[in-house]
Amino acid sequence: MPALPALDLNLIQLFVTIVDAGTLSEAAVRHGVTRSHVSRNLQKLERAFGAQLIRRSTRRLELTQQGTVLYEHGSRMAREVESARHALQKLGSEPAGHVRLSIPTGLGELDQLRPLLVRFALRHPSLTLRVLFSNRVSDLISSEIDVALRVVTSPPQDYVARALGDVKWVLCAAPSYLEQLGPPAHPRDLARLHFLGPPDPRPLVTLRLRRKDQLYEAKLAPRLQSEYFPFLAQAALEGAGVALLPAYVVQRDIAAGRLAPVLPAYQALGPGDKLFILTTPNPYPSTAQRAVVDFLRTELTVLLREFLH
Repeated sequence: MPALPALDLNLIQLFVTIVDAGTLSEAAVRHGVTRSHVSRNLQKLERAFGAQLIRRSTRRLELTQQGTVLYEHGSRMAREVESARHALQKLGSEPAGHVRLSIPTGLGELDQLRPLLVRFALRHPSLTLRVLFSNRVSDLISSEIDVALRVVTSPPQDYVARALGDVKWVLCAAPSYLEQLGPPAHPRDLARLHFLGPPDPRPLVTLRLRRKDQLYEAKLAPRLQSEYFPFLAQAALEGAGVALLPAYVVQRDIAAGRLAPVLPAYQALGPGDKLFILTTPNPYPSTAQRAVVDFLRTELTVLLREFLH
């Protein structure tokens, strides 16, 4: 038994159009080609199947038995293709799919962010969201993360990075702590105070501060270190020392007077100075992932406007 020819879906779709149109000329009009083009492709299809598909007369077209079988199957194929097109259009208009989102713990503590994420999820019922609050995710692929927010100076080159803005860092302490030990007047005075800051493996960390165009450095022995910034903020509130933290973590406490800026004439420099949205390279991201990225770029920028330069 001879092998069946490889099917050319374009030829089969043209064949269905010929039958539906009733004439080669009308099929040509519907496809935007010449009548001779339609005739040549019909002959090509018949040669491929080794059978006559249509008996042609000057007045009408008549299907052969083989042509009838091909038309029935070809019609179903055309309907399936159209159904797939509509389904893809629907997917393109309504975000659907699963997204794994990683957010730094400090950002996750913002009272306004969590309700925003919940409302976003409710607004898109075809989208499922898994939110991880962590600072430890460094490899998105091995950690199975689709979208990540990260505070870094330079984003990894193997990721797609979208900058949301510069992150301001502040030195702050409880007013009672500063009253007890005296507020520092110069970066070198920080050595007599307890320092609370992000993790650093060295016994002495270098705190950098800028005033106008001049850079100052202070070598400090940390009393407390943590990647969980709300913990450091709580330690500062209870008088454990001077904390280096992102402004978005302590801005409310500073505004309420629970924490006081330390060396306000200087700009403290943290381990990362920009907030980025990171994703892995993907020329065809899902509608769900695109929706999450767009949400973060708009809503989060507005939310953090007072904390970002």
